[in-house]
Amino acid sequence: MLDIRIVGGMVADGLCDRAYRADVGIEGDRVAVIGDLRDVPAGRTIDAQGKIVAPGFIDMHTHSDMSLLYDRRASSKVRDGVTTEVIGNCGIGVAPICDGRKDELIAYLGTRLIGTIPVRLELPWNSMAEYLSAFDRQPPAVNVAPLAAQGAIRINEMGFSSAHPTREQMSRMKAELQKALDAGCFGLSSGLVYMPGEYSTEDELAELCSVMAGTGRFYVTHMRSESDDLFTALEEAIATAQKGGVPLHISHLKLAGAGVKGQTDRLFERLERARDSGLDLTFDVYPYACGCTSLGACMPPWAFEGGTDKMLERLRDPDVRVRIRHDIENGLPGWQNFARACESFDNITIASAVTDAGQSLLGRTIASLADERGTDPYTCMYEILLQERGRVQILNKMMRDEDVDAIVAHPDSMIGSDGQSLSTEGIMSSGKPHPRAFGTRARVLARYVREKKLFSVEEAVKKMAARPAARLGLSDRGVLKAGSFADIVVFDPETVQDNATFENPKQYSTGFAAVIVNGRPALDDGRETDAFSGRVLHAQ
Repeated sequence: MLDIRIVGGMVADGLCDRAYRADVGIEGDRVAVIGDLRDVPAGRTIDAQGKIVAPGFIDMHTHSDMSLLYDRRASSKVRDGVTTEVIGNCGIGVAPICDGRKDELIAYLGTRLIGTIPVRLELPWNSMAEYLSAFDRQPPAVNVAPLAAQGAIRINEMGFSSAHPTREQMSRMKAELQKALDAGCFGLSSGLVYMPGEYSTEDELAELCSVMAGTGRFYVTHMRSESDDLFTALEEAIATAQKGGVPLHISHLKLAGAGVKGQTDRLFERLERARDSGLDLTFDVYPYACGCTSLGACMPPWAFEGGTDKMLERLRDPDVRVRIRHDIENGLPGWQNFARACESFDNITIASAVTDAGQSLLGRTIASLADERGTDPYTCMYEILLQERGRVQILNKMMRDEDVDAIVAHPDSMIGSDGQSLSTEGIMSSGKPHPRAFGTRARVLARYVREKKLFSVEEAVKKMAARPAARLGLSDRGVLKAGSFADIVVFDPETVQDNATFENPKQYSTGFAAVIVNGRPALDDGRETDAFSGRVLHAQ
């Protein structure tokens, strides 16, 4: 007797190019059988008539490191078909951290990772293993696949110093990375547009990567530039992986800013040449022409040296303000200049703030706020950063729809949201976030498959499940076959829809009938359950 029987659906298993009519039987946390199960008894039957039955989606790029602990329902992701979140991206992480550096890391995370969470952040752990054990004690609704964050490792050792690490410091950072890998991390992430990644050299990164050589773990990077210096940054990423002897995964591949828009052919050609040279190279993308980052990321690297408090202190100095404006308007070598990439302050919108006064800023552009205040956009930025103690998230319109479409449709692309798990109520419902946190997978299925017909639903399943699982080395997830873990999504391909918009982002996707995590429904007949059957996954 089966525990669950999913009958009448078309199975897109992540392996075949065409969906096929079959039933799926589940025993415990595994797929027991796929075939004709009409006469097989089961404790529970899910009617999938007219629907697609697919492996649960793996969000390849998230920042749910803390949100899954604050709200383990993961509502915005579960209702969008997600069964696994990959955390620790962009070099931004919450472990390892020694007691003496916790205040620095907490202040930093307020500007990057947890700016939307209206609570005092505490980090009751030191090591990656201790952090991951928090999920074992309080399982979320989805699985967690952790990456080791280079930024956290460097902050733990060096704070926000721009200095090159000494031999002893490098040795200790490599040891911390090894501990994180031993705890199950799938690879090392870097965010070279954020502190302290901006201070890290190619050689430093390659030496860290060398710890993973020959293990199958990979290096995933938010490159040093995705705009004017994109192709230089891409060369650095390729060289880092080659020197370190590891596979390379590029986060949220994009062409951001006037200097690189329209150059998808050149971008794809360089990726292909890297593969032809023998590099194992993959990438993910989110299906929106607008990104999201912190307002503090618009400041040049030198302004952040020493951490968040030092940046805020500098912003009070009129001479420093003049220097920052000069660097934004003229650029610095190797710096991802977010403000210039947006081309106009009309393309920078406030997404979150933490003070009561800051709530009136939500959904407003820097340009409109500056006009309202009778000041220039630079002064407006400085004052908002000071008012909010740096804890401000922004939406930044930097890309062309045509370029995004081409990258999403590329035959090797994977899908990641670059968003936290959020909710329409409770602690994870504040701010006016990027809609990608609510609707990324439904947008791919509705916009790219059903409306634009750029690829098939079977190909979408590979982009959102099978390829991410393969990159992570998870042979028993991301596909549906007998013996695989029962991470399953059931959706209606004719009605699945992302409802989250930039104007009204906190709206759940529709068209998902069931989401099963390790054999237990997290979404049942369109309603969330209290199963909380997610697990911390470990690199194999």
